[in-house]
Amino acid sequence: MTLPDPGLHPGLPVEGIVFDLDGTLVDTAPDITSAVNRLLETHGLPPQPVRFVEKYIGEGSFGLIDKLYKGLGLALEPARVTADVETYLALYKRHPVEHSTVYADALTAVPALHAAGIKLGVCTNKAQELAEAVLKHFGLLHYFTAIVGGDVLPQRKPDPQHLLTTLERMNVAPQHALYIGDTQIDADCAQGAHVRCHIVNWGTGPGVAVGTARRLDSFDELVATCAAVNASRLPGNC
Repeated sequence: MTLPDPGLHPGLPVEGIVFDLDGTLVDTAPDITSAVNRLLETHGLPPQPVRFVEKYIGEGSFGLIDKLYKGLGLALEPARVTADVETYLALYKRHPVEHSTVYADALTAVPALHAAGIKLGVCTNKAQELAEAVLKHFGLLHYFTAIVGGDVLPQRKPDPQHLLTTLERMNVAPQHALYIGDTQIDADCAQGAHVRCHIVNWGTGPGVAVGTARRLDSFDELVATCAAVNASRLPGNC
């Protein structure tokens, strides 16, 4: 068992955990791809596979559509991209959770962490309404003290203020927090916020350049690690 980021706030208890959503807690790529393909169809463009679309997930709706267009070799004016983002969001909101699935053992680990007295939050570049819809669908919404979507603040990941604001709403200090994500954006955000970070070993996580000590193979491992870290700080165990 590996302690969270031994070089950052070593030995301090974990009072709060913040999760990224897309690609970390839930595999939303199939539903995002479905909405993207409905958007592309309106322009007479061919549908794209999930593997192609998921490369552009993580920077919010504008980042998704803008970079996807560039990936397809399309050079469009920002105003056109902005208009298409609104169309994409409208299409996505009609069917936000048709093909999405929860990753790993999140459905048991999230309640276990909550029961252990650890405050939970979500920091995602996904629109707030969609983030809450996904979590509600899987019965996870009520476990989270704070959910801060990409359209809530002036800043969004990788800006560390996005994560710091999430922690403020949870009433958890950065040195007592742990952030779980699946992209370099998540790793950079946590580093900027001086928060311990683990990158999951599924979705796009294996492509993020972090060491073994910062990788997470399952949420059950996260539950056990936090229990061990927090138990070591109890009176008589210090």
